[in-house]
Amino acid sequence: MKNHSLRLGCIFAICIMAGVICIGFVNGNTVGQPFITVDPVGTKAVGDLVIISGTTDLAEGTDLFVQIENATNTGAKVLKGTGGINRWSVPVDTFDIKPGEYIVRVTENKGQNKEKTALVFGDTTNTTRLVLTGTFLGSDTPVSGDNQSNAYIILDPINTRNKGEQFLVTGRTNLSVGTDILWEVKLANIEMMTTGEATGTMANSQVTKGKDSNRVSYALDTVILNPGDYNVTASTIRGKIFSNDMVTGPLSGSTLFTLK
Repeated sequence: MKNHSLRLGCIFAICIMAGVICIGFVNGNTVGQPFITVDPVGTKAVGDLVIISGTTDLAEGTDLFVQIENATNTGAKVLKGTGGINRWSVPVDTFDIKPGEYIVRVTENKGQNKEKTALVFGDTTNTTRLVLTGTFLGSDTPVSGDNQSNAYIILDPINTRNKGEQFLVTGRTNLSVGTDILWEVKLANIEMMTTGEATGTMANSQVTKGKDSNRVSYALDTVILNPGDYNVTASTIRGKIFSNDMVTGPLSGSTLFTLK
């Protein structure tokens, strides 16, 4: 799997890892064991915001690992439901995914192993199918953002949102298609960041083709964010994505929004 298409978003307290190693992975659930259901996704077009969702009897707050096989990885939180049946959902940006048929696999994520080198997956898992139509807008080869002259990233304004909304953050750029982009969502209020109440997300994507200019985009899930004012930043990257030597590059664009 191409490294630039491993997109993980999570609360800052959770370690972000690319190239995840699977441990304890079981296809299907045993009768009488906890379950996960995945709602049908069906056919979508490249560029659509796809909401992957379902139900489970796993406890509220349980982490789930969501994988569109050979395309992208992300995570979701189990939310409180009714009658002992909880729910979960996660948004997926398909701008840099190739058209085709994919298996969407959702698995209980038990966290890191003792060596903190891999994620440990539980036995509870399920799948559904996603078909993407249209034209591939990304690149098979990651591109460095360094040495691209007169480059810019301009993010579109974000209206005030309510906690729990899932939406695309978008923007335009003249960076080359395939350029790696790091997304960071952080509280703009420094006092809240120092009280232990801070929440945020981090993920990666790549620049994709647009009509008048190239575009940047990110599927933002506000379920894991506390209400407040947030700064959203899209930056170029130096070093391998999510490696120890990764740092933000010289170019970035940002926008603010309020979450109620």
